[in-house]
Amino acid sequence: MSQLTLDLPPGFDPDAAWRYHGRDWYRDRDAPAERVAGPALTKALEFDGRAYLLTLTAPAGGGTLVMGMDSDDPLILARAQRVALRMLGLTPALADAAAGLEARADHDATTARLVGNRRGYRPPLAATVFEALAWAIIGQQINLTFAADLRRQLILLAGRPHPSGMIAHPEAAAVAALDPELLTARRFSRSKARYLIDAAQAAVAGRLDLAALERLDTDPAGEAAAEAALLALRGIGPWTTNYVLMRGCGLPDRVPVGDAGLAAALQRFHAMDRRPTAEEQATLMHPHAPWRSLATAHLWASLA
Repeated sequence: MSQLTLDLPPGFDPDAAWRYHGRDWYRDRDAPAERVAGPALTKALEFDGRAYLLTLTAPAGGGTLVMGMDSDDPLILARAQRVALRMLGLTPALADAAAGLEARADHDATTARLVGNRRGYRPPLAATVFEALAWAIIGQQINLTFAADLRRQLILLAGRPHPSGMIAHPEAAAVAALDPELLTARRFSRSKARYLIDAAQAAVAGRLDLAALERLDTDPAGEAAAEAALLALRGIGPWTTNYVLMRGCGLPDRVPVGDAGLAAALQRFHAMDRRPTAEEQATLMHPHAPWRSLATAHLWASLA
């Protein structure tokens, strides 16, 4: 087991990542691909056809975090560190967004109320873009508990097993090769199964460039092309696209307009007597540009 020490920015609280990846928010406390036990988060990852185990441990006192990985290969460790930083929300784009939003909070009362006591907060990202895309498709128009069960079924069906008994989330190639009937037998709707497999096949065929999507947080020049490629997929609309660009790619100024959680948070934040429409959500989020992804994450966190 190799270990690296990761420095954390001032005020950073890893609990947000623990809650997100530990699935506390949709009650899947024994997920096959990731688990939280005390101060440690363990995540099964697949690299080059092999499953590895990544462990992130937050020592008492904060300031640093220990990354453990069951490999001594420098290339594997570098890839695992990139995933770890994504999972913690510690990417350059999100660092800049957090600094900008918190600076605005120093002189704007609405932003100060939005940020509240969450200074240093970073929205955790999915381990990979494809994992975010799969979750977004799975979660379309169903509740979180059911979505979590479907996600579990996908991992059990197509994921890469690790000797520990944990299973890495399947990569696009494994999902692309699935027969839709295997998913419908596990309570996927026919359309959801088809959309998921179509997206995976697009990635395998190169119509959806996952590697380019992974680089968007440091090279946003391809954002428009990435958005168009996602929207070109069957069953992928603006909500799914914005979710993937926000939670999968780490882009700082995306809003998943139409999201039920965002609507509930905006209703509470603005003391509205009803849920805002999609158009109203877009209008209410506009003042938070160019950091609307982080503002959305703060609003989601306010519901906890």
